[in-house]
Amino acid sequence: MPPVPPYPVFIDSHVIGGFGRGSSDLGIPTANIPPSDFVASNIPKGQTGIYFGLAQISGTYGTLVRQPSPDGNGSKPPVTEIIQTENSIRPEDGVVLPMVMSVGWNPFYGNSEPSAEVHVVHKFTDQFYGANIRLAVLGYIRPERNFESVDALIEEIMNDIRKAKEFLAEDGYKQIESNEFFK
Repeated sequence: MPPVPPYPVFIDSHVIGGFGRGSSDLGIPTANIPPSDFVASNIPKGQTGIYFGLAQISGTYGTLVRQPSPDGNGSKPPVTEIIQTENSIRPEDGVVLPMVMSVGWNPFYGNSEPSAEVHVVHKFTDQFYGANIRLAVLGYIRPERNFESVDALIEEIMNDIRKAKEFLAEDGYKQIESNEFFK
């Protein structure tokens, strides 16, 4: 079964610094994109939650320098700067890969600003701040919600990843991997 409109939605963006919680708190690293790039896409406006699709990382990347959150309590992302070191994405890391993306306010953490956080289902050797990221958003999994514990949140994220892999195994979704967008 192919993606149902308005999907696929293609987003061409770059990786920015986020809250720094994906890897450290959850053990599930994320590549954050500017929320404005998501808002500018053809995704139904105001629909926060968890999406699935495909991602491709390319170009060069640098090191992230992080300063404390400006509000002091972590509800706003820390001030970050990417120092470009001209490292190139390795060929094995630059292929089209499955992804899940959280868009919204992350109620568990009480964000005061929205975020768009992409978990690419792949084991990367390096972090790739500043690299290009192309996303084919292929569907919606669920709305965002709060959780009673970090363990419950991690369990739900793992369930989202499992669902995404199931959807992406279907023929209609597999053909998107060869879309001209990823060339």
